[in-house]
Amino acid sequence: MAKLYYAAATHEGKVRANNEDNFWVNGFFREDVTQNRLRCDGKVFPNRFVAAVCDGMGGESFGEVASLLAVGCVQPHTYYELPEGAKADIQTANSKICQFITEHDGMRSGSTLAALYIDSGRAVCCNVGDSRVYLLRKGKLSRLSKDHNSAQRLIDSGQMTEDEARDSSAKRTLTQYLGIFEEEMLLEPHFSEPMTVQNNDCFLLCSDGITDMLWDAEIVQILSERSRPTWQAAQLIEAALDSGGKDNITAIVVHVKML
Repeated sequence: MAKLYYAAATHEGKVRANNEDNFWVNGFFREDVTQNRLRCDGKVFPNRFVAAVCDGMGGESFGEVASLLAVGCVQPHTYYELPEGAKADIQTANSKICQFITEHDGMRSGSTLAALYIDSGRAVCCNVGDSRVYLLRKGKLSRLSKDHNSAQRLIDSGQMTEDEARDSSAKRTLTQYLGIFEEEMLLEPHFSEPMTVQNNDCFLLCSDGITDMLWDAEIVQILSERSRPTWQAAQLIEAALDSGGKDNITAIVVHVKML
């Protein structure tokens, strides 16, 4: 049997006045979007556990509303309800954001979503957009999500390396996100291969306020520290701020401990 220890933290960063990110973990999320900074932590048995990070787009108040609508549609699912349950939640979130756009005269708005589901000792992640899910296992960091942006398409076709993509303007052009009308495109969320969780696995869900500011080696160093998720999530935020904090910053850290 396993137990999960988790922590989440979000910060507006050094450049933006408002925080368009949001997160969901064990039923907790940033309900008051005027509250730019928020942290939480806890422990739970990993049955129908879900954590998610959403990065809103749109400026003014529209980005934080979109990410709030998105996390509000996240639901826990058993392993056997996936991927269909997660797909249904994503479609519901997309419909709500599209309705919000229609009600506000077509004002641009949208959100990414990256989610981690753990149930009965198995884990699956899914994403739409460029928020990410990582697994640190035995010192090796693996990305479980797949970016939906133009840079990733160039990487997949062999026209660009991962390092080149980091500084490319193509990464700013999302090819999928929540807030696309069905007549324009049908969303195709990415799902990772199911895996069995192991003792000392460490999962990280984050917005690009982390990944644009920190190299993988820096993330590994922080997550490898023998410390609690609360410290690691806070340290990821601080490291991103120290590197410039050019965007909103959100991180969820989840530790697996076998009993």
